[in-house]
Amino acid sequence: MKPRTLYRHLREKPVVTLVGEATWRGIKTIRQWRLRNVSRNGDCPVRFRPIGYYRCQRELVSEQSRQSILGYADAILSGEYPLMGYGSPSLGVNPDWHCDWVSGKRWPLEASRNLLIVRHDGSDVKVPWELSRLQFAPVVAKAHLLTGDNKYRTGLQCLLTDWTVRNPLEMGVNWTIAMEAALRGISLCLTMDLLWPFTSEEQPWLDLLTRSLWQHLRFIEAHSEFSHVLRSNHYLSNIVGLTTLSAYLHGPGMSHRLEKYARAVDREILLQTYPDGGDCEASTGYHVLVAQMFLHSFLVQQRCGRAIGREFETRLGLMFQWLSVLAGNEGKLPHIGDCDNGRVELLLDDISQSVLSSCARHSLRVGGLSGLASYLLKLGFGGDRADAVWFGYVGGSTLRSEDKPISLMPDSGVAIARSREAVAVFCAMPNGIGGKGSHTHCDKLSVIFRLGADEVFCDSGSRGYTRSAELRNLYRSTKAHNTLVVDDADQNIIPSGHQCLFQCGNEAAVSAIEVSGDAEETRVLRASHRGYSRFGIEHQRTVHLSETALLLIDELSGTGEHMLDLRFLLGPEWHVSSETGTGQAVSCVIDGSRHLTLRCEAESSLTLRVLPAEISREYGSYLPASCIQIQTMASLPASVQTRVRWD
Repeated sequence: MKPRTLYRHLREKPVVTLVGEATWRGIKTIRQWRLRNVSRNGDCPVRFRPIGYYRCQRELVSEQSRQSILGYADAILSGEYPLMGYGSPSLGVNPDWHCDWVSGKRWPLEASRNLLIVRHDGSDVKVPWELSRLQFAPVVAKAHLLTGDNKYRTGLQCLLTDWTVRNPLEMGVNWTIAMEAALRGISLCLTMDLLWPFTSEEQPWLDLLTRSLWQHLRFIEAHSEFSHVLRSNHYLSNIVGLTTLSAYLHGPGMSHRLEKYARAVDREILLQTYPDGGDCEASTGYHVLVAQMFLHSFLVQQRCGRAIGREFETRLGLMFQWLSVLAGNEGKLPHIGDCDNGRVELLLDDISQSVLSSCARHSLRVGGLSGLASYLLKLGFGGDRADAVWFGYVGGSTLRSEDKPISLMPDSGVAIARSREAVAVFCAMPNGIGGKGSHTHCDKLSVIFRLGADEVFCDSGSRGYTRSAELRNLYRSTKAHNTLVVDDADQNIIPSGHQCLFQCGNEAAVSAIEVSGDAEETRVLRASHRGYSRFGIEHQRTVHLSETALLLIDELSGTGEHMLDLRFLLGPEWHVSSETGTGQAVSCVIDGSRHLTLRCEAESSLTLRVLPAEISREYGSYLPASCIQIQTMASLPASVQTRVRWD
C-alpha cells in the first residue's frame, strides 16, 4: 500500500507550507481581535430564514417512532438529559452548562481564551460540551410538531434562552473551540426551522436567537481550526457549520459566504477520505460523524438550490457504501479506533437507545443514517421514502449488506470475509491524519469476529479521553485488541504524559491486505506490520474463514527469544466455560448464544489464561468482559496457529 497523507505538499514543499501556516495564524489573530470589538457593540445585520431542511409528513410516522421522540422530549423538559454513556442525569430545567456533572468539577465563567479545557483533575470537558451542543433541541421541536402541544415549544424556548443568556460570547468553556460552536449552531438552525413560523409575541426570542447565530458564525470564522499542515474532523465541522449558518442567515455577504464554505466542504471530502470511501482517521466512530457532516451539508446545499458537484456526491456515496459493507444486516458497526458518540443531529437510532439498559446500547447503530443516505443519494442498499421522512425518525432501516465472500477496502486497510454464518473483519489501517494517529488505536492485524448477530471477538472501544490518561492509553493499547503483543510493547509507541492523549507513534507501517483462497470454501486474508522492527521483528497474520472455522496464523520473522502474547477480547455475551491451560497446544470452550472451541498451537510451550477485561460500546461507560490471553516465550522465527470452531 502506498503511504497516504492528507497533505503530501508538506513533504514536498515544507518551507512554503510552514510560511503559509504562520501567515494563517496571523490572520486568525486579527480576526479574533476584531470579533472582540464586534461583540461589544451587539450589531446583528442578518435575519433568520428557514430553508425547509425537513420534509414533515406526520401521517407516516410510526407509533414506535412517535413514542421514542415524545419520551426523549419529555425527559428533556423534566430536566433529564440522555447523553452518551452516562445515563440520564437529572440536571434540572436550567442545567449548569459549565459543569462536568460526573466529576462535579466546573469551569468558571471567564474569558474562554484563558481557560484550560483539559485539566487532568478527573474532569472531562466533553461532558459540558456535549450538553451545550444542544442536539436535544430539534428532538423537542419535533415533539411539538407531532403533538401541537405548546409545552414543547415554550419549554424549549426557555431552555435555549437560558443557554444564550448564561453563555455570553467568548465567555466560559462552551466558547473554547470552533467545533463546538459549529455543531451547536447547526442544532439551533434546525430547531428554528422546525419551529417556524413565529408569532409577533415570539419576535424578541427570534431576535435573540438570530443574534446568537450571528455570533456563532463570527466566532467560528475567527477561531477556525484550519491548518496548512494537518486537518481533521474539527476543521470539517467548522466549514459544515458555516455553510449551514450562511444558508439560514439572510443579509449582506451571506450568499458569498454560503458559496465559499460549500466549496470548502466539497474540497475537503477528497482530502479527508480515501478513494474507497473510508475516513482517513482510522476510526469507525469518526467515519460515522464525518459521513453525517458531509450528508448534512449535501442536504443544506440541495435545499438552497446549489448544484452538487459530481465528485462530492460520488465520494459521499462511497462513504455510505463503506458503512453498509462493514455494518452488515444488523446495522451495527464494529468499534475500531476512537468513538465518542459524535453526531450532527440525533436520529432515531440514537434517541431510541436512551431507554435501553447499558448492555443493550451500542453507539454505532447506523441503520437509520445509512437508510437516509441511500434514499437521498439513490444508493439502493437500504431505505425507502418512509425511512427518509424526518431523516431517520420513521422506523429503523435494515441494511442489505453485501453477500460477497470477501469485501476489501484497500485504501482504508480493512477487509471483511464472510461465510454462511460468520464474519471476520481484518484491520490493517494506516495511522489516521497523516500518521499522527489522533484517533487511531494500536490495532494492526486485529480481527473482529462475528457469529450470527453477536461479536465473539470484539474491539475495546473508547471509554473516555481526558478524564483518565491511564484508561485512555489502556483502551488504545495493543493489549486491548485482538492481535499479538511482543515483549509487552505497543505496536505504535504511545507517548507518556497527559499532553499526548491524542498522539501516538507511526512505527507500525502496514502492508496492503492480500486476498486469496477458494471463494466457495475458504476466504484468505493476509497482511503484515513493522511496529516491532525496533526489535528486528515483522509480524504477519493470515486469516482463513470457512463455513465452520476461523484460522489465524501469526508468523514472526527475526531472531532471539521474545515473549509473544496473543489476546482475544470476548464480547460481554460470551464466557469461557473450560480450558486446557499449558502445553504446545492449549484450548478453551467459549459459550454464549452458540458453542465454540478455541485451540492454539505452537512449537514452544503455551500458557492460556482468562483475564477480566472491559469494553466500551458508548463513550463514558463500560461493560465487564473477558480476555483470552495466550503467552509463549519463543525463539524467532516462530509461528502460532489459533483455530476457532463452532457447531
